[in-house]
Amino acid sequence: MKVNRNRHGLTLHGAFGVCVALAGAALWLSAAPRPAAAQSAGMANLLHGHERPSTHASEAASSQREARARAERHRAEQREAERAGHQGRSGSSLSPDERRKLRQNLYDLGREMYQGG
Repeated sequence: MKVNRNRHGLTLHGAFGVCVALAGAALWLSAAPRPAAAQSAGMANLLHGHERPSTHASEAASSQREARARAERHRAEQREAERAGHQGRSGSSLSPDERRKLRQNLYDLGREMYQGG
């Protein structure tokens, strides 16, 4: 029994030419010379040659120091805010009656929204 490999309405005429053209384009793109780009700061030193590598190293170290200092300041601010938040929350801002009334109002609002009435 002969099996038709083509789907109805689709033909494979010229498919070989398309495949050859795509393969040629892929080969041309991969073989085209282009300048190398560094993927990291460490690779940048290797790609740019040995033009004062100590300058690049000191810039990287200073940026790391700045980043660490920023992170430490952020953590200190977070700790201060947390401490201030715990001190201010010693008592509740709503009385038990106010909390009960608020809870009931939220319950009624939800019932109106979802049950329509």
